[in-house]
This record gives sequence, C-alpha cells and structure tokens, in this order.
Amino acid sequence: MLFLSKKNQLNMSNFIVGDIVTIKSHPLFSNTHKKINALTSLVPPLMVVKEVLFDKEEKKILYSNEIKKAKIADLTKYVCVYFNANKSEFVEKTIYHSLVKGYLDLKYYRKEEKSKSSNIDLVLEVAKYKHNVDYEFGKCVQFKTKKLEHRKSYDANTVERIPGISFQTPDFILTGIKNEEQKDLFFNDGTQKKQMSTQLFKVMWFNHYQQKFSEDYLPKEFFVEDLEI
Repeated sequence: MLFLSKKNQLNMSNFIVGDIVTIKSHPLFSNTHKKINALTSLVPPLMVVKEVLFDKEEKKILYSNEIKKAKIADLTKYVCVYFNANKSEFVEKTIYHSLVKGYLDLKYYRKEEKSKSSNIDLVLEVAKYKHNVDYEFGKCVQFKTKKLEHRKSYDANTVERIPGISFQTPDFILTGIKNEEQKDLFFNDGTQKKQMSTQLFKVMWFNHYQQKFSEDYLPKEFFVEDLEI
C-alpha cells in the first residue's frame, strides 16, 4: 500500500509507482504524426516509475540564482526503469516531474482490419491492465511497456539500415519474491519523503548480450500477464 501525506494527497497530478511515463519529447506525443518520423536510435524509451521522491521547498533550489524566474528543478522526481534490449538489462534514471508525461497521451498508428479485436485502442487496452499480478513460482509475466514498445510504427523513410536501440522486452519468469523494506519514507515533520513498492518480484530472463540467464528484483507493479502481442 502506498501512503500519501495530506500535502501530497492534494497533488494528484503526480505519478505513482507502476505508472508508465516517458520524456515529453517522445515523437508519439505529436498531434500530427502517429508513425514515428525520427531515426529509431533517437526515440526515447517508455519507462515505469519505481519510486517517487519528494523534496521540501525550503531545502530545494528551484530557480536559477543568475536568471530571474528561470526554473531549474521540481519538488517531485521519479526513479524510472526501462529495459535496454541491446544489452538485455534494466536501467534506472531519476528525472523531474516536469520532464515527463504519462502514456495515455501517446498516439499510435493502426491500420484498419476486419477483425473486431484489432479495433481496440492500444492505449485504452494498456489502461485496463490488471495492476496486481498474483505471485506464482515459475509463472510467465511481461514488463508493462512490452506491447507499447512492440507496436511502435515508423515512417518507411526513417528506418535505419543499422538497427537502432530497442526497448522491447522478453517475457520473464517469476523466480522469487520479497518484501521491500519501508524505510526513510517521511521527513521529521511527518510529511512524505518517498513512495515505493511494498513487494518485489524476482524475475529471470535469457540475457543474449552476456549469453547467460539474468535475474533481478523489481516492484510487483511493473508486471502484467497473458499479453497478446
């Protein structure tokens, strides 16, 4: 369970653990293009929020000391995780709230097909994901960005001859579970300092880059099951 201070309960624009986000420059936020017209290696990854970090206003420098009213930071930032498919590993990046947007604003290109199932909007489908996967040793699960990354469409004129960076993910196997220690969550005055998951899943996958099987502990909110790509 994630706890919010009274102050942060009022700021419901903040993302929470398990939300899918990406930086605002992602080409699929464009209102004019639903096919990506940038080189594949220039398209940023979709990420999942691992932790939410809050700073106190009196202790944070939010504006430049040199240029009046020039904002340089936020009071809220996120520890985000994405999957680097080229190296077959999860990567963390801490980023300010003002620099990211949620996946609900992504616009996907889709050819019309006769099948009714193909007419389901991908973003709405992702929004209906079950948020809590029941742990079962040996169960196959998927990272929440899997289908969104797989379904990206590129303009034919922008596809590189040399493969660009990919953020597609393999399926993962559940191999363990543990509780996440809930520490350093609040400041001395009781206001919230951090949001984090209460439970971590240990997942295993084949790491093609290192030619071995890899394992990692990640928040249970990162995973879904039974996806049809």
